[in-house]
Amino acid sequence: MAKGKKPADKKDMLKELTNTISPILVVNNSSLKPYVELFEYSPENIYQQPLGSLVGFFEVREYSEDSAYIVNFLTSVLKKEYYVNPKRPVNESLDSALHKVNMALSELAKQGNVEWLGNLHAAICVLEKNNAHFSVAGSAKLFLYRNRMLSDIAGGLTSDSPEPHPLKTFVNVSSGRLEKGDRILITSEDIFQILSITDLRKNFQRFESDKFVQFLKTALSNQLEMIASVVVEMKETKSVKETKITTSKKKSAVAVNVFSEKAFAKAQPAAKSAQTEPGDDEIAAADQESEAEYTDEKTGHIYVQGETNEAGESGQANIYWDITKEKIAQVWYSSKNEMRRRFSLWRKQLAKKREIIRTEKEKQKQLAAEEKKREQELRAQELKVQGLQALEDMEREQQISLEKEHRLKIEEERQQEEERQNQQRLAEQAQLRQKREAEIAASRQQMQAVMAQQKTAAAEQQDDPTTTRGLSFQEKLALARKQYADVINLRQGAPTEQMPTPMETDKEESFPADQKTALEMAAASARRLMQKTMESLMPHFSKMRGLYAAFTSKQKTYAFAALVLVFVAPLFIVHWMNRPKPQTIAQLATVAPPTPSEIMAGEKNIRLAPQQQTVLPGSGVEITLATGSGTAAIKKTGIVMLGGGEPKEYPLPADSGAVVRAAFMQDLALVFLLTDQKKVLSFSPVTMKYAANDISLPAASSADLIGTYLTYLYVLDGKSNQIYRYPRATGGFGAQTNWLKDTATLAQVSDMTIDDSIYIIQNNQVLKFFKGKAQPLTLEVSRTPVHFDKIFTTVDSGSLYVLDAKNSRIVQYGKTDGAITAQYFDKTLESGTSLSVDEPNRAAYVSTPSALISISLQ
Repeated sequence: MAKGKKPADKKDMLKELTNTISPILVVNNSSLKPYVELFEYSPENIYQQPLGSLVGFFEVREYSEDSAYIVNFLTSVLKKEYYVNPKRPVNESLDSALHKVNMALSELAKQGNVEWLGNLHAAICVLEKNNAHFSVAGSAKLFLYRNRMLSDIAGGLTSDSPEPHPLKTFVNVSSGRLEKGDRILITSEDIFQILSITDLRKNFQRFESDKFVQFLKTALSNQLEMIASVVVEMKETKSVKETKITTSKKKSAVAVNVFSEKAFAKAQPAAKSAQTEPGDDEIAAADQESEAEYTDEKTGHIYVQGETNEAGESGQANIYWDITKEKIAQVWYSSKNEMRRRFSLWRKQLAKKREIIRTEKEKQKQLAAEEKKREQELRAQELKVQGLQALEDMEREQQISLEKEHRLKIEEERQQEEERQNQQRLAEQAQLRQKREAEIAASRQQMQAVMAQQKTAAAEQQDDPTTTRGLSFQEKLALARKQYADVINLRQGAPTEQMPTPMETDKEESFPADQKTALEMAAASARRLMQKTMESLMPHFSKMRGLYAAFTSKQKTYAFAALVLVFVAPLFIVHWMNRPKPQTIAQLATVAPPTPSEIMAGEKNIRLAPQQQTVLPGSGVEITLATGSGTAAIKKTGIVMLGGGEPKEYPLPADSGAVVRAAFMQDLALVFLLTDQKKVLSFSPVTMKYAANDISLPAASSADLIGTYLTYLYVLDGKSNQIYRYPRATGGFGAQTNWLKDTATLAQVSDMTIDDSIYIIQNNQVLKFFKGKAQPLTLEVSRTPVHFDKIFTTVDSGSLYVLDAKNSRIVQYGKTDGAITAQYFDKTLESGTSLSVDEPNRAAYVSTPSALISISLQ
């Protein structure tokens, strides 16, 4: 027996099962109908049969106008992608469909529709033969009822990310094998408002198949405003003979109910009932079950009857009374439920209005707080600018004061030198005056001695008349000349005796004596006149001292002031005329200008000597990109991958053209290259292979900028002043859409970088755009003005990096406040042409005409 039973059990286990799908959709408020969608899709042809049935629901608990079409849109995307390729296995088709749904949600978020984030609840289940594959999002639930036990089989399938993300809506898929008699309940957590897990298990045990569905539908429609549920029951496929027998039995059971003829028949004796056929027991049990419970076809309510009287005696009046009571109870129950439903709806609408009002107030508060914060930031920025201006003014005033002090010092030294020279000059003049006074005194004494001698001689001559009479006129004239010369020589300090010349001797000898006497008298009178003149000219200090002593105090003050004015005022006049001339431009130009490192030494958070390394010598590198598999150095002819080993170059495929632009798409781990032939190539740093991409680019795209975000490619067209966005599609990219919503002039854009916003450099300014609209961006002002040559950032980075080749530095700004967090100065950066940053390794890569270098950002 045991040996013969095992093959039968194995055969039963491998036997194919059929499923019965019972959808339950409850929407008591018609305004909520666009926010829930219950779907049940079966294969439309024989080719789709291997994919099985697709059931589940989408529900959005955010009731704005932007969320009204989401569930319908997601349902169509799911069905189309799942059944698009019947040759794929079930698991691949389900994975592709879930990925497509995630991409569709990401596209909605990119278009600005983000209110549904955190409010989307969905369950997707595939029933294929005896297998089930399913995935859930939000608070959706999947329960499996097997062997009188109820289990939650969807636990742990939802994303564990603290913040909702469109691409992480459906992240996990679970699969399992179903058995005969298994029942699956797909629903949301709203069911717990009226039924607990214990209640669900008891009702699974109490009701079979359709009755459980009817019970659940009645309970949900009476108590909840909106819910979507699906009940799936697995049954064994029966043969034709078994199906006929079951059908006949079901017909008999259905024919015998509380409203059939047997309800009015008289009770039969017990002995007669014992003579039933073998199959009558099952029919009797069905009759009892039907009498114990029945379903009102009009309302769908399930009613549980009391046990029938063993004697079977019930009068027709009692039946009519029961029916009347049922009708009254039904009317009261319906009225009560309608009132309860309306009250619940009114309460929810009121709560929704309150929530809208509260949300609006919070938004206004948030906007006010943001405006206040923005004003504070602007004020802080103004204070910073004013502080910098004040610092510059202070430094300028300090420089002026230093120059003034220097000039005063020079002037003081010059005045001291002039005073010293004046004092020396006065001392020399005093010495010369004393010397002259001494010479004059000596000459006066000599003259007095000579005059005394002359007087004595004259007296002697007068006593001896023969002496003078004997001299001729010429002799007298020579004698007068000699005396006059002696007087002159005394004044000049010459010797008093001088030998007369022969001519003079001859002349003296030829003068007569009377003439010589006359000449001597004339010379004596001349000497006396000269002496009186000299005495009148020479100051008499004794008289002056006596005169000054006789002055009053007021006269003394006036006299002293006059002397000061006479002797001191000329000194100031001479000093003013001899003042130093200001330095000319040529003299100032001789001062050596400061070096760039000295200029940068006073900058905020500056690193003057960061570690620098040559990564790839030689020219030709146009762009550098940091990928997860290493750094990609892009040349016009190919890509050089830099990693742990030796650099290896991968040339472009033939007839591709020269690379003009490049960007790295992190979500797909691909490098996209734009060539001068308007071709877009993708390069995988993992497989090291190129692939062509189908894309329709604008007219002059080869000269414009490109960038990536998520799975989108962005192309900036300077001619049309527009930024185009291309979604990733099979074999390339889909049709372009205009991403930029504000009007902007993009003809002068020199560089672009993308995170969740787009940053561009135009006319030496950094502009920011978010969701196609311009956003305010304030970057801290540097003491040395920043020249924006290149800009770089990523989604995961919290900084903006700018290459300032003019000042040989890399400037790092914070994204939130725009403050300068670090600056890196290196002389080799003055010839930089591209910039990329590898934040995990704290390194910046800059390409120059001579080499590719890396700057440490430690």
